[in-house]
Amino acid sequence: MKDNWSGLVMDASKKNIKRIIHSEYFWKFQLIARCAFITAENINQLISDEGIQGDLGLLHVDLDGNDYWVWKAIDIVTPVIAIIEYNSVFGIDRPITIPYEEKFQRTKAHFSNLYFGASLGALQHLANQKGYAFIGCNSAGNNAYFVRRDKLNANIRELSLKEGYVLSRFRESRDKNGNLTHITGEDRLKTIRGMPVFNVESNQIEQL
Repeated sequence: MKDNWSGLVMDASKKNIKRIIHSEYFWKFQLIARCAFITAENINQLISDEGIQGDLGLLHVDLDGNDYWVWKAIDIVTPVIAIIEYNSVFGIDRPITIPYEEKFQRTKAHFSNLYFGASLGALQHLANQKGYAFIGCNSAGNNAYFVRRDKLNANIRELSLKEGYVLSRFRESRDKNGNLTHITGEDRLKTIRGMPVFNVESNQIEQL
């Protein structure tokens, strides 16, 4: 909005897309809103279908699931800035993500809603492969920021995982009946202990 950019928003919820289309900012700006369930297999085609390719100002991946795998698959655009959702519950000690499952849904995967996405370390590992530098996380502890290395300058400094990691304070976990449990900190990890994860460095399935 600040710089009058055009953009594309995709979401699997028809309700969310309808809300965007009926918003004031939809007619004020050149925005495309498309209802689609995003997978690693269809993401490039979905972007291409809207006539978007090549250099891009900003890419934001927030899927509550296959974020790592979808970002890895994207090769039709080369954003200057990439904002990728991470799961802070996974910590920073292991470069892990959920194993890829095309139709992954976090509530179905585990009742707690805590088993999804990738650790910050897994995203940093992928960022290095793609030519991006990790520059920090938001204060809420759910979005990691990466800048294409050719755009780094004296004012934008690459951070280590330890420097940039933020532990989320969300209390969104649920019990088997779908009720909020409000657990925080290490108790969240205990809830999903033993679930399978994929180590992106060793290429092996491990357990949380």
